[in-house]
Amino acid sequence: MSSAFLLYGATGFTGEAIARVAIEHGLRPILAGRDAVRLEKLATELGVESRVFDLHDPQKIEQAFKDVAVVLHCAGPFVYTSKPIVEACLRTGTHYLDLTGELPVYEALAARDAEARARGIMVLPGVGFDVVPTDCLALHLKQRLPSATHLTLAFQGEGPAGLPPGTQRTGIELIPYGNRVRHNGRLERPEQAPKTRLIDFGKGPVQVDRIPWGDVFTAYYSTGIPNIEDYSVVPKAMRQLAAIPNYLLPLFKLAVIRNLLKRGVKPGPTADERSRTFTHVWGEVEDDQGHRAVSRLHGPEAGIVWTARAALAAVRKVLANNAPPGFQTPALAYGPDFVLECEGVTRVDLD
Repeated sequence: MSSAFLLYGATGFTGEAIARVAIEHGLRPILAGRDAVRLEKLATELGVESRVFDLHDPQKIEQAFKDVAVVLHCAGPFVYTSKPIVEACLRTGTHYLDLTGELPVYEALAARDAEARARGIMVLPGVGFDVVPTDCLALHLKQRLPSATHLTLAFQGEGPAGLPPGTQRTGIELIPYGNRVRHNGRLERPEQAPKTRLIDFGKGPVQVDRIPWGDVFTAYYSTGIPNIEDYSVVPKAMRQLAAIPNYLLPLFKLAVIRNLLKRGVKPGPTADERSRTFTHVWGEVEDDQGHRAVSRLHGPEAGIVWTARAALAAVRKVLANNAPPGFQTPALAYGPDFVLECEGVTRVDLD
């Protein structure tokens, strides 16, 4: 197998950060994207190769992938960008990783499971904070309580770092999709929206809001638990967006409306802000007899630091020829302890 991996979206905020971490850890990514000037400047600074191509040119994508083992796709919103990348991976026999947390993308990629198996490649979305920590915690909890029928996951960022700009824009793009929960094995729009509850991440109960997070799709694959909800501590502005009634969601299919919201996208967090931010993940499973298990994860800032460490851990496994074919989730591919391979991550089981 080739020892090369290609990082697409290297000039984006998150992609560039991952490229720099990769170099620090001895990896030599091929940087790729569509902005030739910025790409060449970054590649020259880091001393690596670069490849320029547009996602509207299948032949150029295929040419760029022909000699690499794995692509780490970092350019969202993935609902627009994942299809041409994964199709090129299928044609060239290249393993596919991405950072998506977008439910429509998980659905679309899972539908290509048979194709991926036939080509002997792994299709593994969500190798960043979306959804490595929560997915691994879900499987860990399922192993603690094999009879579990309900799974609740939540997370909290503690510190000054906000969301990366790409994550903010993706959230706006997905407003028309609305919220989803897993109910009796099916993805459904929740009847009650918004919904809040109190969760203790380790320093006392705080209010969290139900959000559309990837686990309602991926954790079902990883655990088989038929009822799943996700929560987070969210800023007031995000809470207001989450409270949009279902009958108003079609308005946000209009690009002009979404573009207006994108004007409020804030710059990504600085290195100093990231260093002073920590992330807490909480998970609970219950069964129909009232048995319950709760666990927590504690780790670094989520959007860049934890995402980079998790994504590059997955890249290293693929380069070591550890890539089960077909559609995978992080926990299915690498087990519930995969998240603990990320520096600075600890797990606590509560009685």
